[in-house]
Amino acid sequence: MSWKKKRISKKEKKQRQVILLVSLVALIILLFVIMLCEIFVTHKDFYEMESRVSNVALAQDSNNDNYQTAGWLKVQGTNLDLPVLTGIDNDIDFPVEMEKYVWNVGNKRGFQKKIDIMGHNIFNLSSSPKLTSDSFNRFEELMGFVYYDFAKDNKYFQITIDGKDYLYKIFSVDFIDAVDVDMFPSGDYTRDDIQYQLDLFKKNTIYDYDVDVNEDDSFASLITCTRFFGTEEYIDFLVNGRLVRSNEKIKDYDIKKTKNYAKVEKVLKGDDDNDTDSSM
Repeated sequence: MSWKKKRISKKEKKQRQVILLVSLVALIILLFVIMLCEIFVTHKDFYEMESRVSNVALAQDSNNDNYQTAGWLKVQGTNLDLPVLTGIDNDIDFPVEMEKYVWNVGNKRGFQKKIDIMGHNIFNLSSSPKLTSDSFNRFEELMGFVYYDFAKDNKYFQITIDGKDYLYKIFSVDFIDAVDVDMFPSGDYTRDDIQYQLDLFKKNTIYDYDVDVNEDDSFASLITCTRFFGTEEYIDFLVNGRLVRSNEKIKDYDIKKTKNYAKVEKVLKGDDDNDTDSSM
């Protein structure tokens, strides 16, 4: 009887050792998986660049006597993934009938220290902008940046020009009097021009982004019209980005509402009436 008990005890001890070994191996595997996940998340860029150089080349087949494809624009979190046109001469007026395009203000060619890209907003002019719609073909989806949650999740856009992809990180979103926007230089920007615009953007931005900017950086503004504040307000909507610096990580960064956002929230709550039929 005692011999049997002793034999059973040895068997149980062996089973426990096996269970302990299996548990230890499982724990090691789990820790390894967690470590890999942390490495992957840590090193994964907040925005993944996708080259559009070939898109530009294909779109150039549609060039005509009035315009040519000068580049490509892609905006994070949107379906804005479309050609940037430039006029053959400075008098070209890009018709609203053309679909799925935006244009380079001032018909500038090649990479510039400051790039201004404008697009029509035909179907997203109300006080409650839609994030997306089958009817959107131009710059309508840019209005999604009025929503704080959307702006928090989407902070980069890329411009492809001269056979190279350039990445910009958003540092301000602004409602600016269209008269002031019309005065943006159509030629090369001077250092004073850049500083003036940085001050203008800082004054009017509805968000405070944790992005360092100075007049030595390169910038781009995405511009469209809006009737967000009503038909009597001649206002443009701008999303402004600073070129990602050399060796700068493509990561998430903080964003906060500024005091200017109070007026936006008031409109979003339905305190103002806006027309939805006007277009740029």
